[in-house]
Amino acid sequence: QELLFHRYHYHRDIVQFLCGFGPRKADALLKLMKHSHDPLESRAGLVTVFHIGGCVFLNCTGFIKIDHSREDSLNENTELLDSTRIHPETYVWAQKMAIDALDYNDDDEDSNVKQRALEDILEDPEKLKDLDLIAFAIELERQGFPDKRITLYDIRDELIHRFTDKRTPYQPLTDEERFYLLSNECSESFKVGVVVQCTVYAIARRKPKGDEPDIQPKRNEETGMWQCPLCLRDNFPELSEIWNHFDTSGSCPGQAVGVRVRLDNGISGFIATKNISDSKVANPEERIKINQQIVAKVIRILYDKYTVDLSCKTSDLNSGSSLEKDVFYDTEAAEKIKKEKEAKKSKKLKNKQYINRVIVHPNFKNITFNQCAKF
Repeated sequence: QELLFHRYHYHRDIVQFLCGFGPRKADALLKLMKHSHDPLESRAGLVTVFHIGGCVFLNCTGFIKIDHSREDSLNENTELLDSTRIHPETYVWAQKMAIDALDYNDDDEDSNVKQRALEDILEDPEKLKDLDLIAFAIELERQGFPDKRITLYDIRDELIHRFTDKRTPYQPLTDEERFYLLSNECSESFKVGVVVQCTVYAIARRKPKGDEPDIQPKRNEETGMWQCPLCLRDNFPELSEIWNHFDTSGSCPGQAVGVRVRLDNGISGFIATKNISDSKVANPEERIKINQQIVAKVIRILYDKYTVDLSCKTSDLNSGSSLEKDVFYDTEAAEKIKKEKEAKKSKKLKNKQYINRVIVHPNFKNITFNQCAKF
């Protein structure tokens, strides 16, 4: 109480969040504790001194720790288990475990044998690891209790490491882990070499700089018009208009360096001009249009920027996907199906059907190309 109301007064606000409490019950309890002359020396005092209801006591008591660190707080009536997370309903089992681990005689006439066993086991808790808790759980089942193996293991862990947080320390997500969480993908389903379908939503351009050294306008000899070497606009009648086109802010959109796409999983992608086709492409707009759906292959993943670099060159697409086949993949059946498809396709080409033409002439007949070549 002294710690709660003086040294750690800011802890009072969290009492309402204890299991079984609320703002009203917590406020009532704190008022009683503040004006009470009887200190709270045990969990049982919540009922006997501060008159908490039985249901609330059972819900909250496992989360209330009675501090026994000071020597003047210990006496013959002190319950050592009140300083642990063990619930009062299982104090008997914890005492039994301490007595068995130390080989004390629980039938001893000394009434303080349980207290001494708990004091000794808290000083040397490693002895609890030698207990056969499964046999203890079986004995409890024989007495009519349900399966309590998990509870017994929790009691032992609490006696060995009191109020220890078993959760693993927080580790910040790496860029790769964050990427896969946001994209709802995994390292096996989405990686370099995977072929994906995407939609073009913009042409990526590089804005011209004021000190561009290689800007050389070209003139079309046939039309007499000048062409901008960056945006490739070719309807300038005078050379001076091109320089005004460069100097005016926002007039020249810049040189097209690729296309920006959106994958089906929401990830943004970029296809550089050199990766659009195996043949040379001067302007991406000549090959690709906005809202066009294309098939591309992942060549690099930028986890920190949540984007990928793609290629839709035929040579890259024909190289196949890097997805690994699982151990149950039937290679023989796959080869058989592939051969059957190739044979069916070959047979279809040999027996290619011609289009029937209805022509009224005594000498007209519908024949195939091969039949025609024989005449």
